[in-house]
Amino acid sequence: MNLFVRYFLVLFLSTNVFSQNIWEFSQNKNKIVIPFKLLNNSIIIQTKVNGIPLNLILDTGSGYNILFAFPEKDSIAFNNTSRIKITGPGMNDPIDAYMSKNNKIEFKSLSSKKIDIILMLDDQFSFTTSMGIAIHGILGADFFTDNIVEIQYETKRIIVYRKETKQFANKILSYKPLPFILKDKKPFIPVSINIEDKKLQNLELLIDTGLSDGLWIFEKELDVKNKKYISDFLGAGIGGNVYGKRVRFKSIHFSDFEFHEPIISMPDTISFLKKNILNQRDGSVGGEILKRFNVIFNYSKRTMYLNKNSNFNAKFYYNMAGFDVHHNGVEVVEQKIQSDLPTGAKNITDLIYDSSKVNFKYILKPGIEISYVRKNSIAEKVGLKINDKLIAINGRKAVNYKLHEILEILQKNVNETIVVEVERKGKKIIVELLLKEEI
Repeated sequence: MNLFVRYFLVLFLSTNVFSQNIWEFSQNKNKIVIPFKLLNNSIIIQTKVNGIPLNLILDTGSGYNILFAFPEKDSIAFNNTSRIKITGPGMNDPIDAYMSKNNKIEFKSLSSKKIDIILMLDDQFSFTTSMGIAIHGILGADFFTDNIVEIQYETKRIIVYRKETKQFANKILSYKPLPFILKDKKPFIPVSINIEDKKLQNLELLIDTGLSDGLWIFEKELDVKNKKYISDFLGAGIGGNVYGKRVRFKSIHFSDFEFHEPIISMPDTISFLKKNILNQRDGSVGGEILKRFNVIFNYSKRTMYLNKNSNFNAKFYYNMAGFDVHHNGVEVVEQKIQSDLPTGAKNITDLIYDSSKVNFKYILKPGIEISYVRKNSIAEKVGLKINDKLIAINGRKAVNYKLHEILEILQKNVNETIVVEVERKGKKIIVELLLKEEI
């Protein structure tokens, strides 16, 4: 799976950064609607931060608002800044960052002037190249603490309610309520889960809209010695990459819901043990599960409400090919522009050498290269390597794909052969990959 599919971030700060934020609705507005993009289960919303439009990941798994990339053409003013230290899984030493207080975040008809934001100035934390669009940061817990927030994954809309109305109360009658507890402003649900014939009791799972996988369970909770699994790259954190196992089970029962043939990811525990994270939770519920519902968060009542949508029974996929891609550099793409045929011209070939009638335009598009190859995968077996420039898939130029479209090809074409063309040190290489499910 691609890097952008599994965004994961954990922060520990050397100072107390929690604040009470106040969101204001425009006059006579009881609710607002915010459209979003869903890229590999991550919710991307556009908002204005101190007057500048930015794209942020909406993340219940983050107790903080974070900016790690900044627009090149616009400058953003930040006031009341102070230096802080940040660390995370896989990181040996803390890094410097800045805390800025009393910033303004605004949507249409909804805004707050009291938002605290962590500024990470090291460009290694940029996720733009792996997401395929500009990603500037995270909108975390502050968005949820004062608001009732409904996420409609199917329609790609967020509805923010000013308060509970009679209409809202009637709506949630058809939803399943799940109480949660808040730790560092993040929601944890205490649940018991049946995984095939094994019951995991008294688990605390983080509800994490910023995690693209469906379910993370730490290895201390689940024994897979007799299960077939693949070792894979699970996500990128501020301290480095997170690796682990992926296992497919026949079924899991979660509250009143049963999922058929789900994939559970099991992160390696070494980095998490160093940061004492394993004592804080047993795993996480992410976008691959959450997108199968309409989800409503009511932090004031410590309750999440779930209602199945049409995606509920969708298959759980993973990257069968075993290679990831990201943007790197630019490629010049030539496009032919054909003028209207004049009177007497029979077909387009009559004008092919008439430079006054046939023109070309040149477009700069981001180049695409391989960023990761899973060990023992079909990609490794046919010889694909990290830094190979991706030229084409099934005869179509790679630059004409969006990154998430490439991922869908690698995930969903079960038992099909795809033809991949790459360039390595100036040499063109064409390979065929038969996509089979290993788990």
